[in-house]
Amino acid sequence: MSTTQKPLRSLIRYLLETPGRLPKDWAPPVTTYDLPRFHGHDGFIARFKTAAAEIEAGADPVVALAAAGLPYDYARLGTPWTSVYELYIEELTGAARAISFASRTKAFLAPLEVPGRTGRARVLHRGDLPISAWLRARWTARGVTFPRTEATDVPRGDADVLTLFVTDTAPEDTDLDAFTADAVVCPVTDGGVLLLRRPEKFDATGIQLIRKRTVSALLAITAQTELTRLVGLQPQPVPTATDAECDAAMAANLKGMTGGAYFCTGLAAEAAVFTAAADIVSTGAPVPLFYAENGYGGTGQLIADILSADDVVRASPLRVLGVDGQTLVDRVIEQLDGPLTGPAVVFLETPTNPELQVHDFPRLVQGLKRYEARTGLRIPVLVDTTMAPLYPLFEKDWANGWPFLIVKSGSKYISRGKATLGLVLAGEDPMARQILERTRAHGQDADSFAKPAQRRALVDGVADLRPRMLTIAANTRKLADRLLQELARRGHPDILLYTMSPEQVAQGLHSGLISFYLPAAATDHDNLCDAFVAWLLEHAPAGLVQNRVSYGQSSGGEVDPFYVINPEESTQGALAAEVKEAQKRGGVQICRISVPARADIDALMPAITSFFDATYGPPR
Repeated sequence: MSTTQKPLRSLIRYLLETPGRLPKDWAPPVTTYDLPRFHGHDGFIARFKTAAAEIEAGADPVVALAAAGLPYDYARLGTPWTSVYELYIEELTGAARAISFASRTKAFLAPLEVPGRTGRARVLHRGDLPISAWLRARWTARGVTFPRTEATDVPRGDADVLTLFVTDTAPEDTDLDAFTADAVVCPVTDGGVLLLRRPEKFDATGIQLIRKRTVSALLAITAQTELTRLVGLQPQPVPTATDAECDAAMAANLKGMTGGAYFCTGLAAEAAVFTAAADIVSTGAPVPLFYAENGYGGTGQLIADILSADDVVRASPLRVLGVDGQTLVDRVIEQLDGPLTGPAVVFLETPTNPELQVHDFPRLVQGLKRYEARTGLRIPVLVDTTMAPLYPLFEKDWANGWPFLIVKSGSKYISRGKATLGLVLAGEDPMARQILERTRAHGQDADSFAKPAQRRALVDGVADLRPRMLTIAANTRKLADRLLQELARRGHPDILLYTMSPEQVAQGLHSGLISFYLPAAATDHDNLCDAFVAWLLEHAPAGLVQNRVSYGQSSGGEVDPFYVINPEESTQGALAAEVKEAQKRGGVQICRISVPARADIDALMPAITSFFDATYGPPR
């Protein structure tokens, strides 16, 4: 490959113009990656540049790019194309750093939202800013001004004032040298780009935190399409679907659903609905948001580090580990019958991650109604059914007449792992409908709604969701039984293993997850769970096991992979060390296996049994 003129442009064109020059996990529909291959932004860019030099020297591009690894910050939020797009925009514009968003508004809001940021700021803009008067007033009260101007060389003002300029031109058409602002924000298809002129005035890590937890980097399919156009090639048409099509698809699978809002990620959906629910019930003070201390680490970080900083919610994690088997429902009822006197919001998963607990909802509702009778306050309940996407929440007798909403990721089972996605769904309850409408308003301000291609993935994925989940549930039960049998044969008949029982599946809790504690044994790894994962990666047939976070995986081939992880190092990575430690049993961390629809269990079992033989001895 010759790259004598504009090397990066030539490389991108070379990679895109002919199929077969890219690793499989560079494809836009890939939303989860092998955990050991992650690198930070700077590390990935350095490795990518090394790969580019090797390709220019004649190396196989697939091999060279695979060796470059993957950019950590885009885990499940994009692919390397997003990083490559940002790198190319930096080259075209001369920006010290380009940070892309799947949102036009977050490109200028994220620098303001960085946790701990203080001081004044101004957001200069051409035309109208696409944010509500409410949001503008909120930022004005915090020392941010929004002058409208056509001039680009406005006076810089005080050195301690952060200045952003929101322009109406694409980044490649923007003369950055004409601006005096600290950063310039440009629109792109389905998003925006923040171009830093004075990077020392910005907390890039904090901006990435806001991006990852409240919206997303520019979507992979968008980044690839933009690059294709920028290097002079013809982009392929992007499949689309409407919100109405999404509503129809979801309503066909969830009886009682009356409306929904669809977001670019599950966390974006959570950010919008958590804030909306607090808005609706608030009496002025921050509203306690109750949730389990050991859930998904990203959700905990969103609540504690980001939303709580806005004084809308008050992070109220409830301890459910190391407390004699008390459940989250027990802990919520303790609050209702004890210290709580004002409004609140409850968030819970069913089944939970990673213990796969199914909550006693009738008992929770009884406690909520007692609290309403005493205080006159109704507490909305937000239920994450990501792990059991067919759970018929709105059909349950105990849900009738109470403000329940579903908030979940659609990136797993619903989209078959082929697109990031978040959903907020409501039934007929008036308060729930009110919260849904406010959720849409927050989504509008954040510009965090699902993009057309994501909506298409939802509609297509839901088309076979019910039969697929039935198959997944059956496969999961089969593998769980095999695991229990093999450990019992080696003298361990009573291991702690969580999965959905046949009775729970009959109630609509179809899931493909198994979480379990291996019996304690000596290991040269940090944890026995890590040893198990490493063994399967080495000894299972090639490609059958992957160390990946997501689930609901569907490659489209004859056999799908099993995902095997230590949640402590992935979905729970942002949790406090003491919470992770409390989750252990006998010093062993919990292990999670995701079972797919096209599951070759017979091919997987020899690798599992050989680990059991090496660790516990042969069958007795």
